[in-house]
Amino acid sequence: MRSIGLVAGLLMLAGCSSSGEWTSGEVGGGGTDAPKATAQVQQKAQFADATLLNLVDPGATTIAITADGMPITVQIFYSGDKTTDTGRTAAAPVLVDTISLDTDQTGRHNVNLSNSAFNNGYGAIFLDAIGSDPLNVFQTYVEYGGAIYSAGGSVFQGGSYRIPYLSGTLRVVLTVTNQSNFAFDVQFANIGHTDVLTRNIVPFSTYKFDTFAERWNVSGTNSIQITTSGGGTVALSGYIDRLLQRQRIAPVKASPFP
Repeated sequence: MRSIGLVAGLLMLAGCSSSGEWTSGEVGGGGTDAPKATAQVQQKAQFADATLLNLVDPGATTIAITADGMPITVQIFYSGDKTTDTGRTAAAPVLVDTISLDTDQTGRHNVNLSNSAFNNGYGAIFLDAIGSDPLNVFQTYVEYGGAIYSAGGSVFQGGSYRIPYLSGTLRVVLTVTNQSNFAFDVQFANIGHTDVLTRNIVPFSTYKFDTFAERWNVSGTNSIQITTSGGGTVALSGYIDRLLQRQRIAPVKASPFP
């Protein structure tokens, strides 16, 4: 499901002109003047425009983009805006690549993890089709860590969701990126334990959560619950470390099914 008004609000908040070029507008404002979503277009769930994903300690990463039904030009932006436990580092998204595809053609982008947007091993990527035609949709896959994951389209109804961990877990690392056009609180709660952490995240900003850094107890078989306030939506990825094993949590765009 694509909300045309919401996409326009995101671009305005991040300082992007209608031509797809980023301007000098303020990044991550409070969102009080953002336009409301006014129209919604049904489409196949695996295809979407305005796809946001994030990466954390990924290793070599490739993004594959496939056009659907018509030629399309997709712009790829890196976003290094980050929220931490001690504050926020604001950064405007930067256009790093433009890929033009014929009908049903697939193109690729090799993520430059040495870009400053991925300082400290994590950051976000925004893919946006040029133009406002609701048929300008594409399928996105990201490949890293020995697997390939679908990262575009709608996934599930978000607002509250859980990441399970099993006995023997040493560490859970998650990144969440605000993909709504307003700031909201994200709460992390350790189910079965008393650990709770809440952070306010502005649009396009990414927060890295690390149970080791927070000194959380992840013994036993339980889960980390992620809850957003005010109907806020996040992109999410991460990993779980066990002895000699890292299990990847695939990039998730946590929005409703069409």
